[in-house]
Amino acid sequence: MHIFIIDAGCKLHGVGGSLNHHYADMAKSILQEQGHSVEITRIDEGYDITKERIKILDADIVILQTPGWWMSTPWQYKQYEDLVYGNDMFIYGDGRSRNNPNLKYGSGGKLLNKRYMISTTWNAPKEAFEDPSQFFEGVGIDGVLFGVHKTFQFLGMQKLPTFMANDVLKNPTHEADFARFKAHLLANIK
Repeated sequence: MHIFIIDAGCKLHGVGGSLNHHYADMAKSILQEQGHSVEITRIDEGYDITKERIKILDADIVILQTPGWWMSTPWQYKQYEDLVYGNDMFIYGDGRSRNNPNLKYGSGGKLLNKRYMISTTWNAPKEAFEDPSQFFEGVGIDGVLFGVHKTFQFLGMQKLPTFMANDVLKNPTHEADFARFKAHLLANIK
């Protein structure tokens, strides 16, 4: 298969991005060892919009590698979404039609044979996502990143399980997280 990794590890105030770059590079190495072809775009380094669209069209699976910034992705990734995804190569509008009222909003995606995976790093501990009495009220990472999932699904893509590394600054367990990430990739990308 061909895997395309969007590395949203970006700098903020001149620092950051290296952990997500490491995850993207690690994914590339692991998946290439399994016989897949893999390509990475580091959005913080710039990109050509048309070439990015072709990379997505050529991919069987798109992996978004992103840090958690202010309860979502970096603004640079949102800009990437706005510039790259909004085109008729990926969607037939929003899917609705006056001639067929059974077609529903969000059913216009053309990328029906593609899957996506989100891999994300957060300084927040895992409990903040899972415990109903903590900050994210028990909605989990997929609930926090609901809009990101819906963007991929609007394009017609199918979800693979999300990976999350937690407490990456205040209580890091990088080696254990890297081992979990490798197992996650091997279990879900075959």
